[in-house]
Amino acid sequence: MLVEGNRRPDGASHILDTFRPGSYDGRTVAVTVQQAAFVVLDAGDRIVGVGPHAESQFGPLVGSVMWDCFPGAEPLFKPYYDQARRSGECIEFVQYYDGYVARVRAAPRTGDELEVSWEQLTRIDTTTLGALSDSLAESLELLDLQERDANRDELRKTLQLIEGGA
Repeated sequence: MLVEGNRRPDGASHILDTFRPGSYDGRTVAVTVQQAAFVVLDAGDRIVGVGPHAESQFGPLVGSVMWDCFPGAEPLFKPYYDQARRSGECIEFVQYYDGYVARVRAAPRTGDELEVSWEQLTRIDTTTLGALSDSLAESLELLDLQERDANRDELRKTLQLIEGGA
C-alpha cells in the first residue's frame, strides 16, 4: 500500500511503501482505519449498547437515558431519532452540540432500537467573537465541500447506471 505525502526524517516528502518496512522509519508511520463510534438506544432512549470506538465515553453510561447524560441535547437530536424510528429509514443530519459540529446517523435496528453513529467534523471556538466567526466560516466551508463531494458521488453513480444500462 502506498502512502503519499509523508515526510522523511530530513523533512523531504516522498511516497512510502507500507508493505516494505525498509522503505520507511516504522516509528513515524501510522495507518488509521476510521470506524464510526456508535451507541444503541432502546425505545426510551436508554443506552443499551456501545461500539468499541465509543466505549471510553459511553461505556459507563450503559443503562442511562441519553438525555439525562447530555443536558440540552434532547431537543436537538430526539426529533431525528424519532423520525428514524417512525420511518424505519436511516436519517443523517449535521448538528452542533457542546462545541462540536458532527455528522450524525440514526439507523433503526430490530424492534424500536436505534443505532446512532457520529463523525466529529469540527470544533467551534467560542472564546472570542473573532474566533467564533473564523470557526463558523471554516465549518461552513467544510460542509460545503462535503456536500459537493456527496453530490459528485451521486452523479457518478447515476452516470454509471446510465452507462451500464446503455
